[in-house]
Amino acid sequence: MKKSTKGALAAAAAGTLLLGGAGSLAYWSTSATVTGTDVATGHLALLTPNCGAWQLDSGENAPLTYADGDPLVPGDALTRVCTYVIDASGNHLRATVSAAAPTLPAPLADAFTVSAVDLQVNNVAATEFTELNDGQTLQVTVKATFNSSVTDHMDLNAVLGDVTVNVNQVHN
Repeated sequence: MKKSTKGALAAAAAGTLLLGGAGSLAYWSTSATVTGTDVATGHLALLTPNCGAWQLDSGENAPLTYADGDPLVPGDALTRVCTYVIDASGNHLRATVSAAAPTLPAPLADAFTVSAVDLQVNNVAATEFTELNDGQTLQVTVKATFNSSVTDHMDLNAVLGDVTVNVNQVHN
């Protein structure tokens, strides 16, 4: 008998033994119940907004109160400081703050960069806050910068729309 035939017969016999024996193996199993619990969710909000006037920061002089319609030049920044009360509830809640770009008609829509800067929680510099800051103040400076790379946006008029301050819960 050839070696390959012997090998095939041995493999078939082993397979038959394994399959035939599979029905006779006994596996034990059991289950247990994990007791449920009450759950509740927390929340996150900014309350009682209080914003100062828009300030013009030319980078060359001390910032001054901006008068609606005063002409801006590339590099100028408009800033507005707003204070909120933090309403945060939840175990290990952590939140970051950002600002959404306001609506501006073309061609000025691409001329401004908007950001939330100089965050302070209870007058201390911060980059985020937690549920431990519930009831404390969050101060945010919203900054709208007329991009210095803009070269062709002269003698235009538009309304800088509302800027939205976003608070986003983050989790590792």
